Amino acid sequence: MEKRHLKTKILILFIVSEILPVQAQKIEIPKFSGFINARYSWDDADDDVQGFDIRRVRISATGNLSDKVDYKFQAEYETSAKVLDAYLRWKIRPEFNLEFGECKLPYSQENLYGPTTWQTIENPAVVDQLNGYNDISGIKANGRDIGLLLYGDLFKARDGHYFVKYNAGLFNGNGINAKDDNNKKDFAGLLYFLPVSALSLTVGHYQGSYGAKGAEHVRIRTSAGAEWKDSRWTVRSEYISGNTAGQKSDGVYAFAAWKVLPIIEPVLSYDTFKPDRDAEERQTNYQVGINIFPLKNIRIQAAYTYEANKVAKDKNQVETQIFVQF
Repeated sequence: MEKRHLKTKILILFIVSEILPVQAQKIEIPKFSGFINARYSWDDADDDVQGFDIRRVRISATGNLSDKVDYKFQAEYETSAKVLDAYLRWKIRPEFNLEFGECKLPYSQENLYGPTTWQTIENPAVVDQLNGYNDISGIKANGRDIGLLLYGDLFKARDGHYFVKYNAGLFNGNGINAKDDNNKKDFAGLLYFLPVSALSLTVGHYQGSYGAKGAEHVRIRTSAGAEWKDSRWTVRSEYISGNTAGQKSDGVYAFAAWKVLPIIEPVLSYDTFKPDRDAEERQTNYQVGINIFPLKNIRIQAAYTYEANKVAKDKNQVETQIFVQF
């Protein structure tokens, strides 16, 4: 019994020593940042709808509680206020770290980017509908959920990059700011292979369910993607399939962005999505756009999209938007 108590005390001391520095440290004052995203859009699908809107307003607070523990809080006002990120991270080693709270689900490469870094104005349709944004399950959660995440980098190369990166966790499966409504937890994971620093190959999987206890529906997602990213080029493509309450969906996107000048980046994009592989419906988007960076904290985007629909009416859309970061 005494040996068991001794082992427990040693474990507690190890955890405390890993989280807290040996010497007392003042907790840092949170660093605040955010952005405002304003947009003008027009399309011919609904009597030439057009207009301005404030698409996003986000405020973030980040800080360190110790050398190995930090946190992030991010809230957004779109049509109403909501918490997007609220998590605590324990950075144990490069190979193994823990994150707890509300964060992005790691099963699609595209989902780990944010609106200030997306090359396109809109998410591809397959990302929008199979990644928890306007998910066909009915969950609208900005690609996020509440849970416990493990992540790390493995096998460091001579140039400093890691050959393998991973993210894997258990989540409620019910979206942001929401308790679980059944007794099952969902798994989400994403594995990166980086043979060279500019090239990443990914595979991801989500296995879970949604709905109240006793009336759950299956929600499964699988992804495979590749990205080349250097100082001038960003080329990314990803295939995502889903099973939502027995309804099987899939889609793919691909885009290329090239910084012809440090402040000018043309973009070509293609994506297609089939919400039900047993039905005729399919949406395919062809987009040409440009990103302009006039100042360090300002980005302007403009794009024309032709949306081809196999069942619904085709659509032409023109959008422009500006991000002001602070």
